[in-house]
Amino acid sequence: MALYVALPLVLACVAGFAWYRLSDTGRGWRYEDKLAGYCKGLIPYDESAVFTDLDTAGLDYTNPSFGAGLHYDFCRVADINLALGRIPGGALGADDFGMSIFTEIQPERTYVPPTPLGGGWRGFTDLSTTSVVLPCRNQDASVAVSAKAISSDDRSLDRARKIAELVTATAVKAASRWSCDADLGGRIPDLPEEPKPSGAGVAEGTCQGVPLQGRASLVRPIMETETSAMAPVEGCLLGEDKVHGEARYRLASWFGPFAQRHRSATDEDNDGAQYSRRAGSDAWGTWASAKCPGFSARALFTFHTGEPIDTPARRDVAEDLLIGFARASAKRHHCTDLQIPS
Repeated sequence: MALYVALPLVLACVAGFAWYRLSDTGRGWRYEDKLAGYCKGLIPYDESAVFTDLDTAGLDYTNPSFGAGLHYDFCRVADINLALGRIPGGALGADDFGMSIFTEIQPERTYVPPTPLGGGWRGFTDLSTTSVVLPCRNQDASVAVSAKAISSDDRSLDRARKIAELVTATAVKAASRWSCDADLGGRIPDLPEEPKPSGAGVAEGTCQGVPLQGRASLVRPIMETETSAMAPVEGCLLGEDKVHGEARYRLASWFGPFAQRHRSATDEDNDGAQYSRRAGSDAWGTWASAKCPGFSARALFTFHTGEPIDTPARRDVAEDLLIGFARASAKRHHCTDLQIPS
């Protein structure tokens, strides 16, 4: 009699286990269970499932990390490495030469200006690195999340948009975890094509404001992206360095943690290269800074070149280009107290 009672129970358990292991609903439950304890529970279900197809094997690496004096989390979703952390407004990143949340969120492809994500997010993508930063209204800190593809050669705009959705959804969960009251965006719109060099010599995007007239041989071609007052990093590439195969001049705007990454407490041993002063110059570049909404850290505007700035004429060109770029970017981001080299 006991056998007749036990056998149906065993069969029911086996069937239930098989359903849990093999059905789509069961896969979803297993995936949800894995996410709950993975990367502190900060990885979103829907946006990550796009890349993992609900396979828990795609959630195979998480590592609490430390660098630049800051803790951050390093987690893998399929072939994407995510880095996420809380960055105090007073933290500085230039003195740390190893990996840190500062190094993870920076643009990787220096030969292409980063494209703003849009959708009301403070973020960008260069089709290699995608980053979002959320400044907290209730604390002097920002939540930052970045994604880098490990091995995929797919740099399609559709995949880039899906990665951006993963980054922003992760940032929302991270902001909640760190009690960060931040303005959130919405759906990431379709991303524009990657910027290409233009020989027209007319700036229509992030190179607006740069005094190009009369400098054709120095500043053409130009490479720029569309402008956005929400972009935490902006770039403008000018001219061609045929020796090194890169742009002759590189102009960039850095806001919040992206500016903090480049600063150290002193310039003493770095010939000005770490931007502790509000404005200045060194042998390879020049910089300015401003106070901008959302961040206690001053925004940084930089000019770099592959040739030494070792004559008055080169110094004049460097400072003219930087000042025009910095003024336009600062105005776009509603910044005040712009300090320029003198």
